[in-house]
Amino acid sequence: MLYNKLVLFSLYMSNNRHNFNLEFSLPDEDIYLDSATLGRLPTSSIRLIQEFYETTKGGTIRGTHRLAIEASKVLEEKRNAISKVFKVAPNQLSFLPSREVAVLNSLFYLDKTGKSEILTSVLDDHSILAPLIKFSEIYDMEIDFLSLKDEENLMDKLNERISPETKAVVLSALTLGIGVKRDWKNISKICKDREVPFILDISHSVGHESYDFTKHSPDIILSSGSSGALGPPGVALQILAKDIDKAFEPFLVGGGSIVSLNTNSFKLLSGSNKYEPGQLNLAAIVGLENSLTELNNIGFEKIKSYEIKLRDLIADGLKSSSKIKLIERNGLEYGPILSFMSEEIDAHDIAIILEDLGKIFVRSGALCSHLFMDEIGKDSLVQVSTHIYNNEEDIRKFNELLNSIMEEI
Repeated sequence: MLYNKLVLFSLYMSNNRHNFNLEFSLPDEDIYLDSATLGRLPTSSIRLIQEFYETTKGGTIRGTHRLAIEASKVLEEKRNAISKVFKVAPNQLSFLPSREVAVLNSLFYLDKTGKSEILTSVLDDHSILAPLIKFSEIYDMEIDFLSLKDEENLMDKLNERISPETKAVVLSALTLGIGVKRDWKNISKICKDREVPFILDISHSVGHESYDFTKHSPDIILSSGSSGALGPPGVALQILAKDIDKAFEPFLVGGGSIVSLNTNSFKLLSGSNKYEPGQLNLAAIVGLENSLTELNNIGFEKIKSYEIKLRDLIADGLKSSSKIKLIERNGLEYGPILSFMSEEIDAHDIAIILEDLGKIFVRSGALCSHLFMDEIGKDSLVQVSTHIYNNEEDIRKFNELLNSIMEEI
């Protein structure tokens, strides 16, 4: 019966993969709703990555031959283009292999003397919290975790919890587990007033909305390049506020970031390059720049409005079933990430059935958010996350198939 319903759905539903005149590497029959894990690349970015490997074979800042000079030129061209998206100076932007590396690198900037603590939240995910825990072990720092309840009055709680021992506030702009959206501008203001460094992760919100760091800027901004930004894996961003560059000595050093070295010391390059150890994944940077430029050309406000509509459609569909519980709290703002559960059927089973019967790809499990799971007393959830390659027909098909699954239980 359920299979027959699916066949009928597929007869009258088709998936237009050309939203905003941008093509993606996604078969028409697939519905990909797991952008929070890994975004799909525009086909134009894939072509440019291939062209890079076919035409550019040099390493950046490694020699005076033509290929090395051309590679270094490409790097700076892409740095300049991406910096314009965020309205920062090129020397504020650096590239690192992953956001986990970027988090660890940024923590090394912090004052580690005396009694110390770092303020973060149980809503943040492993890529933020695991480096914090490791860092706290090495430097004997405490970690103060905001709760889900604290998020409802986040600004008041931050003012209340920041103390003379607080060495940094580390939060994401959009949480991975249930997609809570934070007012990062007001957080920046509070941290500036209290003279506490603010490290902001924008991995899951970049590409979905605009960022302008000219008026309000955290001390350090970091982001994966492969989630909301729709770039390939293997590259992350680090943006430093203008006034901290001279005081920020990176934890990770080596390779092209070194000017000179003797038996007991070394000298780093100046500007952005001093934070870029090893051989950069320049092809990934080429793809990331193209994806961000394409999104910027579409217009982030247009993207934001579009995804609010998709989220509302998903939420309405989930709330229409008495056997599904959407995980959210009143008083919080949400972005294009939703998580839900059912008491009747396991989260992994729901994900498997959606893929088997409808070629609908969602995430299931602890969602790299074990502290949040502990807080709500659950082992696993189903997560749906959208991007501009999704459309209303995708959401209708998802809602109808999910409701059919629930009716068959």
